[in-house]
Amino acid sequence: MEYVTLSENMEFPANRPIPWIANLSDDCLKNYYSIHWNMPQPYDPKNREAVGHPPHMHKENELMYLIGMNPEDPYDLGAEVEICIGKDMKKFTITRSCCICIPADTPHGFYRIIKADKPWLFVQVQEANPRTEKFLWEYLTPEQKASIPERLMEFWKDVGYDD
Repeated sequence: MEYVTLSENMEFPANRPIPWIANLSDDCLKNYYSIHWNMPQPYDPKNREAVGHPPHMHKENELMYLIGMNPEDPYDLGAEVEICIGKDMKKFTITRSCCICIPADTPHGFYRIIKADKPWLFVQVQEANPRTEKFLWEYLTPEQKASIPERLMEFWKDVGYDD
């Protein structure tokens, strides 16, 4: 294992639309770590209707850190992010730097960035390695599922959940 990983040396799937900083998973690591930038983007009313990251769950706990980069106000995320959590898909709107703890086997998703006025960081930690992910397509209407670009459908596949 390399102990220092530089993003310019990393290979990520070509269908990833965001600038990745780290994606660390190795036999000697206890957790799975993923870090990426989110860049400014204008408000688009369609984002409120978009599926975003589809509903899914993991066998392990997940921590999601949304970190604003404003040194004058570190709690200012500089963005508006929506996430739904639980079997009832309760919607939360996030505009401040925070950590979201999602217990194992808890449905979550419809994660979408509504707008971003400033760059911010997303850090994901799953308390297992390798990571697991099971998509909950039954939470989507046929129209919502059809609206997901094919390149992302190819990327969003179950990983290690039923093993």
